[in-house]
Amino acid sequence: MSNSIFNASNVVKALIGGFLGTLAFTLMGKFVAPHLIGHSMDVAAIIAHMLGTSESIGLMMHFMVGTIVFPIGYLLIGYKYLPGPGWLRGIVFLIPVYLIAMTVVMPMAGKGMFFNSVPMSMVALMGHMVFGLILGLVVGTPKK
Repeated sequence: MSNSIFNASNVVKALIGGFLGTLAFTLMGKFVAPHLIGHSMDVAAIIAHMLGTSESIGLMMHFMVGTIVFPIGYLLIGYKYLPGPGWLRGIVFLIPVYLIAMTVVMPMAGKGMFFNSVPMSMVALMGHMVFGLILGLVVGTPKK
Protein backbone atom coordinates (compact mmCIF):
# COMPACT_ATOMS: atom_id res chain seq x y z
CA MET A 1 0.00 0.00 0.00
CA SER A 2 3.01 2.32 0.29
CA ASN A 3 2.92 2.86 -3.51
CA SER A 4 -0.67 4.05 -3.26
CA ILE A 5 -1.32 7.71 -3.97
CA PHE A 6 -3.36 7.70 -0.77
CA ASN A 7 -0.57 6.67 1.59
CA ALA A 8 -0.50 8.62 4.85
CA SER A 9 2.43 10.78 3.76
CA ASN A 10 0.75 11.92 0.52
CA VAL A 11 -2.57 12.62 2.22
CA VAL A 12 -0.93 14.68 4.98
CA LYS A 13 1.16 16.60 2.44
CA ALA A 14 -1.91 17.22 0.28
CA LEU A 15 -3.95 18.50 3.23
CA ILE A 16 -1.10 20.78 4.34
CA GLY A 17 -0.55 21.98 0.76
CA GLY A 18 -4.27 22.61 0.35
CA PHE A 19 -4.46 24.58 3.59
CA LEU A 20 -1.39 26.67 2.73
CA GLY A 21 -2.65 27.21 -0.82
CA THR A 22 -6.07 28.29 0.46
CA LEU A 23 -4.43 30.63 2.95
CA ALA A 24 -2.27 32.20 0.22
CA PHE A 25 -5.29 32.45 -2.12
CA THR A 26 -7.37 34.14 0.60
CA LEU A 27 -4.61 36.57 1.61
CA MET A 28 -3.97 37.47 -2.04
CA GLY A 29 -7.65 38.37 -2.40
CA LYS A 30 -7.43 40.59 0.65
CA PHE A 31 -4.01 42.20 0.24
CA VAL A 32 -2.84 41.84 -3.38
CA ALA A 33 -6.12 42.35 -5.26
CA PRO A 34 -6.61 45.92 -3.96
CA HIS A 35 -3.30 46.93 -5.55
CA LEU A 36 -4.28 45.36 -8.87
CA ILE A 37 -8.01 46.10 -9.17
CA GLY A 38 -8.71 48.71 -6.49
CA HIS A 39 -10.63 46.48 -4.07
CA SER A 40 -10.34 43.17 -2.26
CA MET A 41 -11.81 39.91 -3.51
CA ASP A 42 -13.45 38.07 -0.63
CA VAL A 43 -14.23 34.48 -1.59
CA ALA A 44 -15.76 33.78 1.82
CA ALA A 45 -18.26 36.62 1.30
CA ILE A 46 -19.14 35.31 -2.17
CA ILE A 47 -19.73 31.80 -0.82
CA ALA A 48 -21.72 33.16 2.14
CA HIS A 49 -23.94 35.22 -0.16
CA MET A 50 -24.44 32.28 -2.52
CA LEU A 51 -25.42 29.95 0.34
CA GLY A 52 -27.39 32.56 2.25
CA THR A 53 -25.25 32.19 5.35
CA SER A 54 -22.74 34.15 7.41
CA GLU A 55 -19.26 35.09 6.24
CA SER A 56 -17.84 32.86 9.00
CA ILE A 57 -19.60 29.86 7.45
CA GLY A 58 -18.49 31.03 3.99
CA LEU A 59 -14.89 31.16 5.18
CA MET A 60 -15.19 27.72 6.76
CA MET A 61 -16.63 26.29 3.52
CA HIS A 62 -13.87 27.98 1.48
CA PHE A 63 -11.16 26.44 3.68
CA MET A 64 -12.89 23.05 3.76
CA VAL A 65 -13.00 22.85 -0.03
CA GLY A 66 -9.45 24.19 -0.41
CA THR A 67 -7.97 22.04 2.34
CA ILE A 68 -9.81 18.76 1.71
CA VAL A 69 -11.75 18.57 -1.57
CA PHE A 70 -9.23 20.01 -4.02
CA PRO A 71 -6.21 18.22 -2.48
CA ILE A 72 -7.98 14.83 -2.67
CA GLY A 73 -8.95 15.61 -6.27
CA TYR A 74 -5.34 16.56 -6.92
CA LEU A 75 -4.09 13.23 -5.59
CA LEU A 76 -6.59 11.38 -7.79
CA ILE A 77 -5.88 13.32 -10.98
CA GLY A 78 -3.02 15.83 -10.92
CA TYR A 79 -0.49 13.93 -8.87
CA LYS A 80 -1.22 10.62 -10.57
CA TYR A 81 -1.71 11.57 -14.23
CA LEU A 82 -0.22 14.96 -15.04
CA PRO A 83 3.38 15.19 -16.25
CA GLY A 84 6.15 17.39 -14.94
CA PRO A 85 7.36 18.57 -11.55
CA GLY A 86 4.89 18.91 -8.68
CA TRP A 87 4.56 22.69 -8.92
CA LEU A 88 3.57 22.44 -12.60
CA ARG A 89 1.15 19.56 -11.97
CA GLY A 90 -0.52 21.69 -9.31
CA ILE A 91 -0.91 24.70 -11.59
CA VAL A 92 -2.24 22.62 -14.49
CA PHE A 93 -4.68 20.83 -12.16
CA LEU A 94 -6.10 24.15 -10.93
CA ILE A 95 -6.76 25.57 -14.41
CA PRO A 96 -9.97 23.54 -14.94
CA VAL A 97 -10.98 24.34 -11.34
CA TYR A 98 -10.58 28.04 -12.19
CA LEU A 99 -12.59 27.65 -15.40
CA ILE A 100 -15.44 25.91 -13.55
CA ALA A 101 -15.37 28.61 -10.87
CA MET A 102 -15.56 31.35 -13.50
CA THR A 103 -18.17 29.76 -15.79
CA VAL A 104 -20.42 27.94 -13.30
CA VAL A 105 -19.87 29.05 -9.71
CA MET A 106 -19.54 32.82 -10.24
CA PRO A 107 -22.73 33.03 -12.37
CA MET A 108 -24.52 30.97 -9.67
CA ALA A 109 -23.27 33.50 -7.13
CA GLY A 110 -24.66 36.35 -9.23
CA LYS A 111 -21.21 37.61 -10.23
CA GLY A 112 -21.44 36.79 -13.95
CA MET A 113 -19.09 34.70 -16.04
CA PHE A 114 -15.49 35.59 -15.24
CA PHE A 115 -16.88 38.24 -12.83
CA ASN A 116 -17.86 40.23 -15.96
CA SER A 117 -14.38 41.71 -15.50
CA VAL A 118 -11.10 40.85 -17.16
CA PRO A 119 -9.02 42.36 -14.31
CA MET A 120 -10.97 40.49 -11.62
CA SER A 121 -10.85 37.23 -13.56
CA MET A 122 -7.08 37.63 -14.00
CA VAL A 123 -6.63 38.16 -10.25
CA ALA A 124 -8.72 35.03 -9.67
CA LEU A 125 -6.56 33.12 -12.17
CA MET A 126 -3.44 34.27 -10.36
CA GLY A 127 -4.90 33.10 -7.04
CA HIS A 128 -5.78 29.69 -8.45
CA MET A 129 -2.31 29.32 -9.98
CA VAL A 130 -0.62 30.22 -6.68
CA PHE A 131 -2.88 27.71 -4.89
CA GLY A 132 -1.90 25.01 -7.41
CA LEU A 133 1.78 25.92 -7.22
CA ILE A 134 1.81 25.59 -3.43
CA LEU A 135 -0.23 22.36 -3.44
CA GLY A 136 2.03 20.78 -6.05
CA LEU A 137 5.24 21.91 -4.34
CA VAL A 138 4.15 20.49 -1.00
CA VAL A 139 2.91 17.17 -2.41
CA GLY A 140 5.84 16.72 -4.81
CA THR A 141 6.00 14.11 -7.54
CA PRO A 142 5.31 10.37 -7.39
CA LYS A 143 8.25 8.12 -6.57
CA LYS A 144 9.09 5.78 -9.44
